[in-house]
Amino acid sequence: MRRVIHAPSWIAAALIPMLVSQIMRLQQSTPAMWIFWDYAGRLGALAILAAIPSARTIAFRAEPRRITWWEAAVWAAGIVLADHYLGEWLRQTIDKALPAMVLGAYPKTTGWLHVLDIGFGLALVAFSEEIIFRRCARDLCRRWLGDGIPMVAVTSLVFGVYHWWTGIGNIITAVFIGGLLMLFYRRSGALWPAVVAHYLTDIADFI
Repeated sequence: MRRVIHAPSWIAAALIPMLVSQIMRLQQSTPAMWIFWDYAGRLGALAILAAIPSARTIAFRAEPRRITWWEAAVWAAGIVLADHYLGEWLRQTIDKALPAMVLGAYPKTTGWLHVLDIGFGLALVAFSEEIIFRRCARDLCRRWLGDGIPMVAVTSLVFGVYHWWTGIGNIITAVFIGGLLMLFYRRSGALWPAVVAHYLTDIADFI
């Protein structure tokens, strides 16, 4: 008989390589090695989810979209603008007041490495984080909290804590944007619109 691995265990297992990669990234002095550890952690997390049958059926399931293309576009644009204006103000204001809480920074890339990171890297960030912090976290939390505001709040707080090394301003912004992305996911019924919104948000931040 195949042993069933329950959600808390496989979510924790998937988070381990992502947390290890965060710690390793902080030790790097070159953009290439920073990006190597970033990709390794995210791909490792996705590989763990794909390797566990009970995780795979949740993490990579197909979901029908319940909203129109126009509504999805409005949601995505709103999230991008909210991060670009309110999120950027929060980051700058709070991190300027508490600079010691910022433990690291994203690397400045150039040339082919910049093209790779903007094209593939940010897409990997959006896909891996939406799979784990929206789809998997939602599936776990709503078993105890339902599918309403408490679930949105808890998953958003976890998403914020995941950004622990980026400073209090960015942590608060991540909680806020994570909540919007979860609301978008609940509204759309499918995860991919939230992945696109997340990707576009990061594009706006890094470009």
